[in-house]
Amino acid sequence: MTFRKTMLMIAVVAAGGLIAACASTPGAPTFQGKALSPDYYVPRADHWVIVLDRSTSMADTYMHVRKLDVAESFVGALNETLPEIGYEGALVAFGKGSAMDGAKVQTLVDLAPYKTAAFSDALGTVGKAGSGSPLDCAIRKAAGLLEGTSGTKAIVVVSDGLHMGEPEVAAAQAFKKAAGDQGAVWTVQIGNSPVGRTLLERVAAAGGGKAYLSDSLASQNAMVNFAETVFVAKDSDGDGVPDELDKCPDTPKGVKVDANGCCLDTDKDGVPDYKDKCPNTPAGVKVDANGCCLDTDGDGVPDYKDACPNTPAGTKVDEKGCPVDSDGDGVTDDKDKCPNTPAGIPVDETGCPPTGILVHDDGTWEVKAKVFFDVNKSTIREEAKPELDRLAKVMLEPGYADWKVEIQGHCDKSGPRKFNEVLSQKRAEAVMNYLIAKGVPADRLTAKGYCWDRPRYPNDREHRALNRRVEFKPYK
Repeated sequence: MTFRKTMLMIAVVAAGGLIAACASTPGAPTFQGKALSPDYYVPRADHWVIVLDRSTSMADTYMHVRKLDVAESFVGALNETLPEIGYEGALVAFGKGSAMDGAKVQTLVDLAPYKTAAFSDALGTVGKAGSGSPLDCAIRKAAGLLEGTSGTKAIVVVSDGLHMGEPEVAAAQAFKKAAGDQGAVWTVQIGNSPVGRTLLERVAAAGGGKAYLSDSLASQNAMVNFAETVFVAKDSDGDGVPDELDKCPDTPKGVKVDANGCCLDTDKDGVPDYKDKCPNTPAGVKVDANGCCLDTDGDGVPDYKDACPNTPAGTKVDEKGCPVDSDGDGVTDDKDKCPNTPAGIPVDETGCPPTGILVHDDGTWEVKAKVFFDVNKSTIREEAKPELDRLAKVMLEPGYADWKVEIQGHCDKSGPRKFNEVLSQKRAEAVMNYLIAKGVPADRLTAKGYCWDRPRYPNDREHRALNRRVEFKPYK
């Protein structure tokens, strides 16, 4: 008999009963299912088995309707209500059906991912009620189907509870002991027998579940509440975490969440992954609304790496966030007015060699000062003293504290060599003594005469006076 025919028969028989009896006589419950959206529910029971009683007593009528038909109607309405959300379901019947070949317990739907159509088809093959009431065997059968599965488990017994006893209670108790907190047995009584009610209440209590009366589950709301109690849990925001456990109940659709239903924040920066444009921020680093490291001065180097956090806007910086000093002269590019100073040449605060420093094309440099002498003399001429005063001032600047100067005395090529060697040395020493008198530390000065071996100009009559000179060679 198909589920549709069963429902029709219930309606016809119920109508006939009402005609034959008083108009106020109540009929058997008519169950109303309500399809729950799979988008807003998650499994409460990951694996479950419905046990349907079709033993001899289920052929009796309840409110003018055969109890087995009431039971099928209940399971059918429940089947219409449950969403397909990945949990596994099975349907087991006990008692002798028309296609049972004498068997007392039969699996009508094997444990598999729940499909509404599979259960609807199976309800059309239930057959007739008959034989004894081996509910204990059916519970053990259901427990066997659930054995080895992981997650939560449920057995739902739909029965009148008659002609049963201690074996059924023991079977429920054994299942509960094996499943622990992960499993429970629930019962739904068809009919109103006090004896059946007591037995099913004991079975449910032994299995850690609850006993229901089918009459109390007739309305649509009651059926939904039953489904939410046993099979499914409401998940209003559709994040996969039931409302009762969801600490973040308004998660946007499709966003990954943790076990508490809160948006994942893998790098723990306070910005959820779905908003995080920089998902691998180091622990403890301050970030902006996009989850990216703060860069307060906007130089492209995040604050946690920035050794120079207040770089002016537009300044070129290195990997540490500090202004670049391309020529390595100690003055950053943003302040350097002489950006290509050769390495090792002292500079002032603008990055340029100060007045008195002469830089040659080959990258060498010297202290520039014009100090000339009369023929055959080592006396400094008065017009040279301002040059030496300026030189002393340069050498006393803090930026030149590590530098020393070799004072080189030179002669023109006239007179005996021996005389000129002594003369060039005296000229160098005269200048050194003058600088010492101006405050330059003596240990920063050396004097050396080079005779006429290093002429800068031709030694003809026109230029020889220019070779009678003192030059300054700096070194560290």
